[in-house]
Amino acid sequence: MDVKARQIEVKVEIADLLEARAAALGMSVSDLLAGIAGNQNISPLDAPQMRSSAAGPAPQAALEDARRFAESEPARMRWGEVKAWIDSWGKPDELPRPKLGKL
Repeated sequence: MDVKARQIEVKVEIADLLEARAAALGMSVSDLLAGIAGNQNISPLDAPQMRSSAAGPAPQAALEDARRFAESEPARMRWGEVKAWIDSWGKPDELPRPKLGKL
């Protein structure tokens, strides 16, 4: 396979972010950038506005559902149970693991 490579200069901070994101997704930086460049819905210039408004590739309705769930009583109750369990790790009165179940 004949692969031609080019170097593109970016600030060190940007390179670190790209490398970390690519590693988290299990892909190369080249593949990550190709995916971003091929997505017509994302413009790097809009990234700060997209982050602050929760807009972007995820549908707005899905983000709103996730927020509502995170703020719901069952989610708070479950988190409290899990947090208490984690906080008890390694202590003589360690709590049993919370039971799995529907929220």
